[in-house]
Amino acid sequence: MKKRFVFMAAIAGIFAAIAVSCASTKAAPTLPDNDIVILYTNDVHCGLDDNIGYAGLSLYKKEMKEVTPYVSLVDAGDAIQGSPVGSISEGGYIIEIMNALGYEVAVPGNHEYDYGMKRFNEIAKALSCGYISCNARDEKGKLIFPAYKILSYGKTKVAFVGVSTPENITKSTPGIFKNTDGKFIYSFGGENKGEAMFADVQNAINEARKKGADYVILLAHLGEKNVTPEWSAESVVANTTGADVLIDGHSHEITPGLVVNNKEGKPVTITQTGTKLNNIGKLTIAKDGAISVELINSVPQKDGVSVDMEIKNMIDSINEKFAAYLGKKVGESDFSLVATDENGKWLVRNRETNLSDFVADAFRSAYKTDISLVNGGGIRKTVKAGDITYGDVFSLQPFGNRLCVCEISGQALLDELEFGIRLYPQMCGGMLQVSGVTYKVNANIPSSVKTDENSFFTGVVEGEYRVRDVMVNGEPLDLNKTYTVAGTAYVLRENGDGHKFEGLKALPRDEYMYDRDAVAAYFESFSGKIPESYRNENGQGRIVFEQ
Repeated sequence: MKKRFVFMAAIAGIFAAIAVSCASTKAAPTLPDNDIVILYTNDVHCGLDDNIGYAGLSLYKKEMKEVTPYVSLVDAGDAIQGSPVGSISEGGYIIEIMNALGYEVAVPGNHEYDYGMKRFNEIAKALSCGYISCNARDEKGKLIFPAYKILSYGKTKVAFVGVSTPENITKSTPGIFKNTDGKFIYSFGGENKGEAMFADVQNAINEARKKGADYVILLAHLGEKNVTPEWSAESVVANTTGADVLIDGHSHEITPGLVVNNKEGKPVTITQTGTKLNNIGKLTIAKDGAISVELINSVPQKDGVSVDMEIKNMIDSINEKFAAYLGKKVGESDFSLVATDENGKWLVRNRETNLSDFVADAFRSAYKTDISLVNGGGIRKTVKAGDITYGDVFSLQPFGNRLCVCEISGQALLDELEFGIRLYPQMCGGMLQVSGVTYKVNANIPSSVKTDENSFFTGVVEGEYRVRDVMVNGEPLDLNKTYTVAGTAYVLRENGDGHKFEGLKALPRDEYMYDRDAVAAYFESFSGKIPESYRNENGQGRIVFEQ
């Protein structure tokens, strides 16, 4: 039997104290007659059989039901995007698996919108439990989904309040949230540093309590680190009252139990499981009312296996449909091209790597432009040494973004490089990886980048630039010169990651090739092994951070 490691948040005592405190100001909650177990996932990103896998999760759910009749499964977003199976089916197969596992509550993440609003609505209807969100609104200001859902466990009621990150606007494709006139018609309450979102969350909590909820769990896709601070999970907790726990997603962190004080100074635990089913989250409301959270990183065997064979067979059947197509070899390498470190930390979001160089070169090669730009957040997986298949390319570029070719001024290029590096040394998906360009960064200079209420770039209005010594193909950057640039439409035209390129001019040879096809073609162009020039995992020195 595999050894089971459990990360325990020692909060039972804290929540017992909360229960006592709350009892003095409101009616005591109805205690459950059996333990209530809430299993939770976040940022699975199509990891059907990665780590624990959905089949392992299904078995664990069954094992918990042998302990208590009160077991529910919930998801905190970003389930349907991140692998070829998700991209090819536009999330359809993932929804089928989630339905088979019996998810009861889910909040959409930013990547649930990646296939467009029409497909998003189809996915939402296909998901048996549907979505909840208290702050996702349409052009009329109406909620797109129910703000919360109440589940009953015997006589005890638990409310789940859905909370969506306002980063949806920039972290999915911004264009899908606009009308034909280019005006944003969807909102997530990010204005005024999140005040509208806090109000929506508070109203949903209050309403759920009035409906008889004994406990309130915020099911959120917000993130903790490396996200917009005022829209983070900690910020939501600090600006609201009445929630018992916040189950989080978005930033891929392994958070067994981060305790943050709410608006009244009472502790609330934030928890997150990582990504691709690194762990299963387990929240328990005990019969005495105490609440605890823990992360489970392995599933005890049952009848000699640690997976639900019915779900495993379902996943195997799905994988087999694409095996020949995705197994096509496009190249080979005796070294890895890296996107993350050995612990899964994103490298391409705050530094150059050999993979970021390779992808940028692939875009530039496809269109023979002066330069190319790649957002670090668009590079999603390390390519390991060995044979490289089309499936590997799909995994590292899973979004199916189309490429375009434009003309850009030297000044606009400098400004966008500055915007991309504004958060350094924090990670930033909008950091620009480059081909045909080199630049230096002095991180000792405070960032002078300004953004609007939705975190879109508005300019560098004061102070020095962090970015300096920009060279284009060996020549100093000319701010008044026009350069040809290749990149995804997501970044160059659709303001992805908050970029807002000014004065871009589309060129007639703009063929809108898929990003993954350009990368596959570049792998194939070497007719064998990847060149030694890409061996250094730190890249070729295109981006230098000065000390």
